[in-house]
Amino acid sequence: MATISKRGNSYRIKVSLGYDKNGKQIIKSTTFAPPKGTSEKKAEKMAQEYAYEFERHCKGYSQLNENMRFSELAEWYFENYAPIELKEGTVYNYKSAYKNHIEPVFGNTKVKDINTPRLTQFVQSLKLQPETVRKVYVIIQSIFHRGVEQGFIRDTPCRNVILPKKRNKKKKPVLDEEQTKQFMSLIDEKKCDPDVKRILKVLLFTGMRCGECLALSWEDINFDDMTISIEHNLADVGGKHWLTTPKTESSIRTIGMSEALAAIFKEQKQYQEQLIEALGDDFAHPEMVFTSANGNYRDRSSLGTSFRRFLKGTDFEFLTLHSLRHCNATLLLNSGVDLKIVSDHLGHCDIGVTANIYADVLKSSKAKVANLISLKLA
Repeated sequence: MATISKRGNSYRIKVSLGYDKNGKQIIKSTTFAPPKGTSEKKAEKMAQEYAYEFERHCKGYSQLNENMRFSELAEWYFENYAPIELKEGTVYNYKSAYKNHIEPVFGNTKVKDINTPRLTQFVQSLKLQPETVRKVYVIIQSIFHRGVEQGFIRDTPCRNVILPKKRNKKKKPVLDEEQTKQFMSLIDEKKCDPDVKRILKVLLFTGMRCGECLALSWEDINFDDMTISIEHNLADVGGKHWLTTPKTESSIRTIGMSEALAAIFKEQKQYQEQLIEALGDDFAHPEMVFTSANGNYRDRSSLGTSFRRFLKGTDFEFLTLHSLRHCNATLLLNSGVDLKIVSDHLGHCDIGVTANIYADVLKSSKAKVANLISLKLA
């Protein structure tokens, strides 16, 4: 326990840290001077609080340093916390947002001088979409939160910050059953790279995320049990690609495979074997289902470009690769498949996520059920 003794208008604080090898007591001391005009009772309370923090600092419980620059706190965060707790792609995006938006404003500011109103003013001044502003704010919030956890600062100013309101996004249309059939016919009829067509069909048949589809290896395709194991995601950051874990723990799953889907994979296998025969050992990843022409990991952005080019001039230009996942889910729900089964099929972390995303579809399904019952009882 720290000892406090008053000396004139200041307080002398001493902390015992035990004894050295010679039996001599180790004492750390400091002086606390309360602001002028502070009442004696308030000064004593402030001295006690200061002594408590000083003792924690001396005993290694914290490294309280609220005079540090925000850039120093951010540097610690990106060196010590981010590489361990965040995925590499997330770290890349966080660093990019920090360099572009946060560091120019707060980099040289002492953390003690950053308060809630100042953060509100900052987020309101950003000329970005509200969703992007919120992502920038999450980075600031995370840096401050870890600073408090490590004892660098007493508290975080990231409370009650007024963020810009989310704009009501126009929901992109999703294909109904008839439109989906038309889209499948378009895939078969319109000229396009055959492996791109197969990827589109797999996305539509399975509802997988694009990164999950491009991360499939042949070991994941079980033609005997007619199942597909989804255990990886293809990270795509700054032109670099590598296999990582899926988005959430529940994203690791096994889904069924129809005969039609199995035929698509077998076509892809034959196509790939021809490429391997032509390139030999230069084919980089023969274990992967979908690769580039020279066997490297398939680049998601180039696939997206191919998809937009394929859709140009058609009635389906509004579609994205991720839209195919929504089409899959909508078809299942409209066919009466249980919400929990659809949630597991999509790899959502919670059934509530599925219910929230597909609220309109569920509402429509409930109306169909009500009408069906009325029809049966009429």
